[in-house]
Amino acid sequence: MNWPHYLVWDEYQADFIYRAVGLNANVRVVGSIWFSTSASEIPVLPPRAIAVFDVQPVRDTFYYTLNIDFDYYTPEIVCKFLSDSYKAVEGGGCKLVLKRKREIGKLAHPLYRNRIKELERLASFVEVEADIDAWQVIEHAIAVISMPFTSTALIAKEMGKPSIYYDPTGRLQRDDRAAHGIPILSGIEELEEWISARIAI
Repeated sequence: MNWPHYLVWDEYQADFIYRAVGLNANVRVVGSIWFSTSASEIPVLPPRAIAVFDVQPVRDTFYYTLNIDFDYYTPEIVCKFLSDSYKAVEGGGCKLVLKRKREIGKLAHPLYRNRIKELERLASFVEVEADIDAWQVIEHAIAVISMPFTSTALIAKEMGKPSIYYDPTGRLQRDDRAAHGIPILSGIEELEEWISARIAI
């Protein structure tokens, strides 16, 4: 890369650029950079809403055509992420508000779509439209749980909201650079403790 200027979210991204390009790179930390948004307005969220951001697993055939390694973002892991998050949030007397990155219809894996349908029948689960921007959801939430390593955790941190990555497998290293200093919790017990200590009243 030989761009004259690099605008990055934080020091972690700046460090990545310096390591990739060299210390002479002209890097400026500017905070989170907005993505495109829509005119859709967020509905009124319930009190004590915890925003949850996952990574939608797609059908296996999609990965095969692109020759992508999809070892972590499998339907089983994403479904466990959602189930654990719901159990911990509901157990803490809060409401889970799911915001998916985009609407992908039947490209989403059937196991994932079925898990969403199961959650939709539960009292403490709310899903907002995919085209509503993450900033609005985070702004109205009391805390944020993100699947590693989505940018929503960084946005929440910048907005002063309690923010963590949740790894239901325990396979990720807690000091992974991709976390940008945001805590990585492993296993539902840690997630329940975090909600109990930081969120629940």
